[in-house]
Amino acid sequence: MRSYNSRIKYNAVRGVLEGRKVVLVDDSIVRGTTIKKLVGVIRAAGALEVHVRIASPPVRWPCFYGMDYPTRRELIAAFASTHEIESYLGVDSLRYLSLEGMLSATRDEPTNYCTACFSGRYPVALKDPAQLAELTEPDKEWARAELERVLRSME
Repeated sequence: MRSYNSRIKYNAVRGVLEGRKVVLVDDSIVRGTTIKKLVGVIRAAGALEVHVRIASPPVRWPCFYGMDYPTRRELIAAFASTHEIESYLGVDSLRYLSLEGMLSATRDEPTNYCTACFSGRYPVALKDPAQLAELTEPDKEWARAELERVLRSME
């Protein structure tokens, strides 16, 4: 079912993409599974190159304030370098907006924004042992195997 939904959601037009260089722009990469599927669809449509530009810094830390990525080992950038993510996604290049660049695009003071998922600096001290445990370095081998498992389940 997930594979069917992905094919419906991401339907590339070969006549538009074939023989072209494509630049994908997205707001963030969390787990990497969605963009990996999209890159596959674009490549299958005949794109010569696929470049990805992300309008935020890498998401490396869990969010305890309402976003849907509660553990570090779910976050691809927590355990993989930009080059490793590039390889995993199968793209020709991957670039992120820096934290400083993102904050400079606003009119407010940088201190008015929570950057915890990018910087690991939480605005409220964490006291819950379960939350604190999520701040440790993720098991890289487990995380990579889990990502592959999730991708297989989407096929």
